[in-house]
Amino acid sequence: MSNVLIFDYDGVIADSLEIFMEKVISACIKHGSNQVNTKEDFLNLFNDNLYVSLIERGISKETIPKLIEDFQIGLKEQKKIKLFNGIKEMLVKLSKHNKIIIITSNVTKVVEESLKLKNIDCFEEVIGADKETSKVKKIESIKSRYKDNDYFYIGDTKGDVIEGRKAKVKTIAVTWGWHSEEKLKEEKPDFIVHNPQELVDLFEKPKD
Repeated sequence: MSNVLIFDYDGVIADSLEIFMEKVISACIKHGSNQVNTKEDFLNLFNDNLYVSLIERGISKETIPKLIEDFQIGLKEQKKIKLFNGIKEMLVKLSKHNKIIIITSNVTKVVEESLKLKNIDCFEEVIGADKETSKVKKIESIKSRYKDNDYFYIGDTKGDVIEGRKAKVKTIAVTWGWHSEEKLKEEKPDFIVHNPQELVDLFEKPKD
């Protein structure tokens, strides 16, 4: 039995807060919601699933596919997105003995192209919101296709921890992303790590 490490992208791998926030706020205004205007508004969307939060703020379910289209990030913008320090090395080390899968509220093609630009190819697949908006369902799909493994979901928001728990996998919260450590602790993740090397160390040690 091996480990399947399921990573969120924005806020865990990519330091993309400003660009993604701009896209979301702009799309909300375009599609009739004026309830997401500030950084605090944006970050509060991730207290739960992003798309559930958007519906609660006046975006209709029927509009979600159009909204996702508006989250597309062009090649020029993608080049501006940096990885957090130590992330590439972390992914390479972890991929030697674990399967790496990325699930995201972003768009599959955007994430794949961003990773390609940064010469990262150590993941099995990317599953974006254009394929499925629920991270719970994405994780359940992974469990059904990658059978007989131990599963861990690595995220940076309360919503990530909640969805990982609903999908019945171990949750790992990283503190270098969008939500503070204090906020993450409110959801009691199974593990909290403060830098990429701590995550590598976690899987080099026997777990209880």
